[in-house]
Amino acid sequence: MNSDELTVRHYLKSRFETTFEERVQRALEVRQQSIVPHHHFTWASTECIYLYRDGYFMATAMATQALNEGLIRFIAERNGIPPNQEPGVLVDLFASKNIISTACTDAMRRILRSFRNDFHHLNPFILKVPVQAIAKRNIEDIAFIEKEIFEHSYQDGKINPKHEKYWDVTPQGTMLVNLRPG
Repeated sequence: MNSDELTVRHYLKSRFETTFEERVQRALEVRQQSIVPHHHFTWASTECIYLYRDGYFMATAMATQALNEGLIRFIAERNGIPPNQEPGVLVDLFASKNIISTACTDAMRRILRSFRNDFHHLNPFILKVPVQAIAKRNIEDIAFIEKEIFEHSYQDGKINPKHEKYWDVTPQGTMLVNLRPG
């Protein structure tokens, strides 16, 4: 090992050890859906959890905003609604058609109002935004949204989705899922 590698190893190990307890506490704060259907956004959703757990709050805020918009478009598509509308318009439509609960639309709206443009464009105002609080609220709201749309139970040892249209169930009754540690 050369001295550069030793320096990097020492720094990473030290950083991990000094932030370990904080990471454990943040991991316990957010109780995400442990089984989610496999979709194009599933890994991004899991990474949002890891970003928050590891203390990358600005990245968490940005990623949860993008994920929220992706989930909104996904819900629109699965309900036969053209997804190429503004996310806020889609959320209003979900509310008016009772596609998702009021609490779920409220969570989506909170994320949409969480300084999206300031984060997205890195506007100077971002320095005045309570980034850690926004990241926490956004990750909690994403967890709530996912729990509602991907709600499921177990019957005879099988996953039984409450809203099957959000899961890609084969004619044989199987589906691809992602498991996330709780």
